Amino acid sequence: MTDDPLDVQALLGPEGPIARRLPDFEVRSQQLDFSQAVAEALKNRRHLIAEAGTGTGKSFAYLLPAAMYAESHQGEGPVVISTRTIALQEQLDGKDLPFLHAVLPFEWSSVTAIGRNNYVCLRRMHQAEREKSLFDDPERSTQLQRIVDWSMTTKDGTRQDLEFPPRPEVWEAVQAEHGNCLNRTCKHYNQCHWQRARRRMQTAQVLIVNHSLYFADLALRIAGASYLPAHRVVIFDEAHHLERTATESLGMRIGRSSVGWHLSRIHKRRSDKSLLARFVSPAGRMLWEDAHILSEAFFDSLQERQRAGGTSESLALYESDVDEALSPVLRALSGELATAAMRVEQVDVQMELQARANGLDSLCAMLRALCMHNPASETPLVRWLEPSRNGTLLCGAPLDVSSTLRKHLWQGGATAVLTSATLATDDDNDFSWLRGQLGLDQANTLRVGSPFDYDRAVEFVIEEAMPDPSRESHSYRREVAERTLQHVIDNGGRALILCTSWDFVRNLAQALRPRLNNEGIELLVQGEAPLSRLLERKREEETSVLIGTDSLWEGIDVRGKALSLLVVTKLPFASPGHPLTQARMKLLKERGKDPFGDHSLPEAILKFRQGFGRLIRGDADRGKVVLMDPRVRTKGYGRKFVSALPFSDDYQTEH
Repeated sequence: MTDDPLDVQALLGPEGPIARRLPDFEVRSQQLDFSQAVAEALKNRRHLIAEAGTGTGKSFAYLLPAAMYAESHQGEGPVVISTRTIALQEQLDGKDLPFLHAVLPFEWSSVTAIGRNNYVCLRRMHQAEREKSLFDDPERSTQLQRIVDWSMTTKDGTRQDLEFPPRPEVWEAVQAEHGNCLNRTCKHYNQCHWQRARRRMQTAQVLIVNHSLYFADLALRIAGASYLPAHRVVIFDEAHHLERTATESLGMRIGRSSVGWHLSRIHKRRSDKSLLARFVSPAGRMLWEDAHILSEAFFDSLQERQRAGGTSESLALYESDVDEALSPVLRALSGELATAAMRVEQVDVQMELQARANGLDSLCAMLRALCMHNPASETPLVRWLEPSRNGTLLCGAPLDVSSTLRKHLWQGGATAVLTSATLATDDDNDFSWLRGQLGLDQANTLRVGSPFDYDRAVEFVIEEAMPDPSRESHSYRREVAERTLQHVIDNGGRALILCTSWDFVRNLAQALRPRLNNEGIELLVQGEAPLSRLLERKREEETSVLIGTDSLWEGIDVRGKALSLLVVTKLPFASPGHPLTQARMKLLKERGKDPFGDHSLPEAILKFRQGFGRLIRGDADRGKVVLMDPRVRTKGYGRKFVSALPFSDDYQTEH
């Protein structure tokens, strides 16, 4: 076997094994160009940024060279494929990979990895079974027994394999945990599902993960640990999400419930069977009570501080410190648990006590990082207070992830391929905006368009004489409702309506629902049911109309007659009021850049392109896109949105 990129051409060509086994397979020049670029990047160990339009066949195009490279470079660790969502992970694992294993003319292995906490720990499960009295509720005890019974027949030992959703506190008592594992000294080692999965990960040639898991592992690697095996190649699908995922993974948040969770794992009031009651000194029990009281007082003070800030939105902390007396008590309690662990002879109990102590130490470190302004940090944090259903959260995220990614991911690490249907804005062929966001200074680049004929497939309409949404918001909402209703009725439903806020979704749904009911058109509103169920209903009831925000702008796939009208209510600019957005815009200004042109605008254009891409998902799809926002005509930046769409130059000129 050779890693010559010409092999990709043969495998994807008209006489190749894929064409022979897939009756509807079409040889597409875009797919061939993309796949060859991936193969060459891996061969030459050069990072690659590649935009491949909808319908290119991205998955096969990167899986083929990944499998070929892995087979010819055994011993270097797996080729890691990182997807945005678990759903795409499952699609690769359940559909694309089995097909390729069956048709490719060489042997190779692939494994899908999920987080450790998704696996049952047999040692902890049997320990919990012996201590059933820890659960003060018959339903929890029943669930625990069901998990014990299931553990005797399950093939993979993951929570997803259970026939029922376990209560969080029950699963927490039986899940596999970092820092709470006896490894080879455990009597369940040979039967351990997590250890088996880990061995499969270590020996796999292609390893499928999701972005959250990959960047959680990156955070561990920065701290000197790891979860995923060492590897020389990583391919990021849906790579336009990498900055957001990195920000979330390297960020922190603490709330009343997170402190309460750590404390409840040690002890619950009126319990004489807890770790604290059985093994820790009276001084430790007093510290536990003090921690509860101080936690309540601390988060009450944060809530009052937010209320005094006069906003129901996130409140920036800027350079101010947050006074707290909680962390010294938590650290002292951790010390009591560690001391108790040294006194106890039972290995299981030792592990549980030490794991709880380590958890409190991590909580203390996070609390101090969020409470103290530290401009000298290698990665300065933007800190803020954020409202939630369970009270105010104390949050922090890196001001700029590019330097961290440059140092720990791109320089001297794995060769990376970044791909998506939308990575560039307008004519940004070298992906300068994306590279700046991610700190990826040197990379090969490629842009291949979609094989779909958008000029014929799409009628693009910009509504005339609309009020300006930023100056006449009330009139704008009224006009959007009236015009959207007319478009939907004229189309017989079969529509997707994209909004930019939950408030807009609620108001528009309220205006549309009674009129659509009269027409016999069902309105499906995001938030009123799980998204998977709404999408299933949309496909079942073709005339139905789906309305929502954020997650509907990308990643959903409704083909055929069920979707022939797409209404974009507003250009998708992110709210500039969030403390992290404000801080990043301030940083851009300090660096002599234009915050709007270098941040808000390209981000909105990419999301607009993603939203537009919901309409045409296959060769036979046809439909209309209606844009309600007049700023695309009245503002100087408006033309950038339209020219970023996949129409030909002739179409752009005519329209």
